[in-house]
Amino acid sequence: MKRRLFLYTTLIIFTGLLCFFAASVYMTHNNNLRIAKDTVMETARIFAGFYGSEADISAFVNAGYDTRVTVISRDGSVLADNRPLDFDAMTSHLNRPEIRAALDGTPAAFVRYSETLGLNLIYYAIKADSGDDFVIIRTAIPVAKIDAYLIQSLPLLIFLFFIIVLLCFVLSRGMIRKTVKPFESIERKLRMLSDGEYISESEPLAVSYYEIDKITKGIDEIAHILQGSFKSLRDEKNKVGYIVNNISDGIFAVDESKNITMINSAALNIFEAKPDITERSMSYLFYDKVLTSAVNDCVDHEQSAFIEFSFNGRIYLVTVKRLPETKLTMVVLSDVTDSRASEKRREEFFANASHELKTPLTAIKGFNELTAINNKDGNIKKYIESITRETDRMLSLIGDMLKLSELENAKIARPVSVSLANVVNEVCETLSAAINEKSLSLEIAGDGAVEAEPEHVYELVKNLVENAVRYNNQNGKISVAIESGKKNTWLFIFDDGIGISPEEQTRIFERFYRVEKSRSQRGGGTGLGLSIVKHICALYGWKLSLKSKLGMGTEITVLFE
Repeated sequence: MKRRLFLYTTLIIFTGLLCFFAASVYMTHNNNLRIAKDTVMETARIFAGFYGSEADISAFVNAGYDTRVTVISRDGSVLADNRPLDFDAMTSHLNRPEIRAALDGTPAAFVRYSETLGLNLIYYAIKADSGDDFVIIRTAIPVAKIDAYLIQSLPLLIFLFFIIVLLCFVLSRGMIRKTVKPFESIERKLRMLSDGEYISESEPLAVSYYEIDKITKGIDEIAHILQGSFKSLRDEKNKVGYIVNNISDGIFAVDESKNITMINSAALNIFEAKPDITERSMSYLFYDKVLTSAVNDCVDHEQSAFIEFSFNGRIYLVTVKRLPETKLTMVVLSDVTDSRASEKRREEFFANASHELKTPLTAIKGFNELTAINNKDGNIKKYIESITRETDRMLSLIGDMLKLSELENAKIARPVSVSLANVVNEVCETLSAAINEKSLSLEIAGDGAVEAEPEHVYELVKNLVENAVRYNNQNGKISVAIESGKKNTWLFIFDDGIGISPEEQTRIFERFYRVEKSRSQRGGGTGLGLSIVKHICALYGWKLSLKSKLGMGTEITVLFE
């Protein structure tokens, strides 16, 4: 700033002085020219006043000394001149501007080049009486003569000009230094403030300006506020850094150029990388195509992703998401290796236990039926019926457990086109006894086809309709609607039964979770129906949604995509 201000100030001063010097020279020249013209005119008038017809013309013109005096006749011929010239060789002077002006009665001074003398002269001509006739008296002086004094003074003027420029240079430099010094103090304070090490100066500046003092005071006030904010931010940053580096999940972030901007200790351990990986491309961390594609899609198109990633024998659930209002993409890796292994063992136990329990229960049911056939004692009959009822419930529960286990390990093998209306009618016919027992009204409307295994569609519809019957009130209503579009098909199942409270709606798809447990036990529910529905939808990528209000009923929607 100081250098630029000094340069600009010096340039302005030099330009101003140069313009002033040039204007002074120009004005001096014009003033000398005006004085010379007045002198030439006055000399011409004096000579015209003394001219007479009896005067000796040669002596008359030689009285002019430094001023050229010329006597010109009426016809334009030169009668006398105080310069040694060849009068006979001269042409008529009637075309000279000063002669024409004199003849017109409007004499004026003219500056023009003299071909006879070869220099610029100031000319003035005036009429003078000569008996019955007149002559023209013309006077002239060289233009160079009027600038002689100016030219002689020019070296001194130039010397004075440069002396003044030098003085202005020195004075402006000192003035600028004093003027800029408070700004240097402000700059130093701002630098300290940006570094978070601001300390207000107790001693006042040697050169003080009211406006700058106000700015400095404002900086001091803001600094005290910002220092507190900086301290809080540093503390928060340290806390966040401690949390991020000690969290078990691996976390790293990439910018819009797909370079790593942040990575925590867990992520460094996962990828066996060093801390200096920051500011490098994420390809230095991994080469997995699926994860790379997910990160690229999030960076380029802000598409979040939730994928599974295997690395060095470990399984990670990876969340890829764009941070709001930034250009950073965050990647979080959660190690689920142990939980997956535990889940697999649980599923295996679940399936094995179901298989092992089904065989003895089937045998118990068979022996119980033989006992019922051979029983003659009425007191034992109620116990046989109780065993039959509980055995059927256990077999139903085990059947649902086996179905759920199959769905968890299922792959879509034989999808065919299935009519939803046919499946709904078949399910309702199977559940007709339960529907009639509660005197429920049933409405079925629409049709549509979906691509799936028929058994899966049947299980989905059966569990949904069965819940609508089980959790309905006496004389209630059930509505099943099927809508088919160009690309998608919807299944809507509505009942006006007991409904589901908001806190329970997030849990009804869990295994063995039942709404109003005492009532569902009386209705024979196993608590696995909606879990089976959820797994079927997940298997085919269908969307399942629920709307319910306690005491007013439930509506479940399945979108077949």
